Amino acid sequence: MNNFIRFLKSWRYWDACIEFLSNHNLGISLVQRYQLLKDLYKITFAFDDIPHYQRQILDFVVAILQAPRDIPGVIIEAGCFRGVSSAKFSLAARLAGKQLVVLDSFQGIPPNSEQHEIYGRVVSFAEGDYAGSRDEVARNISDYGDIASCRFVEGWFDDTLPHFNEPVAAVYLDVDLVSSTKTCLKYLWPLLNPGGVIFSQDGHLTRIQELFNDEQFWRDEVGCAPPRIDYLPKTHLLAVHKPA
Repeated sequence: MNNFIRFLKSWRYWDACIEFLSNHNLGISLVQRYQLLKDLYKITFAFDDIPHYQRQILDFVVAILQAPRDIPGVIIEAGCFRGVSSAKFSLAARLAGKQLVVLDSFQGIPPNSEQHEIYGRVVSFAEGDYAGSRDEVARNISDYGDIASCRFVEGWFDDTLPHFNEPVAAVYLDVDLVSSTKTCLKYLWPLLNPGGVIFSQDGHLTRIQELFNDEQFWRDEVGCAPPRIDYLPKTHLLAVHKPA
């Protein structure tokens, strides 16, 4: 019964599914699109309390598949929790011939004193929230995704990202904190290929929205003119496309 209810809830995104299946600009066949969609839902039904919507995943899957195949660039997922989204992204990365680089401390949310607002309600993220061990993440990807398409970079973003220096095709951020988002944008935006995109799943957080729209942050800390920020109301994703 639980799976049936979840199935009904998940198919409220039927329009996104139809749009995905009808998209002829992804570099894969209709059969492959259908199989990928089936696999994404199979993963969804295998887990409880997934902290994302299928429409969010589909938006980034499209970005992965649309990344030019002939231009080097990895796919970045920053913040993976138990690896459910990682398993989904790994399947798209395999189809695109790209590597998925999973950035995470595997210790959950770092120490912080940030207060956030979600739809008028004040919330905070405690140290250790959303912790999934590296073994758990790797196991979930192995069981449901494509572990061969993945590489892990373990550690706090402040420690790992200053040493990361590879071309990037697309980025998915699910890091919750302003401080973590700042670090990711500061180091990953300069590595992002022209025409690449950074998605943030934290677009429902007022302070994250404010950061993305902070012109001084982009100029002083990222070192570029403020880019155009798109807010996708159906998914609460923030999308930043680097000019081609």
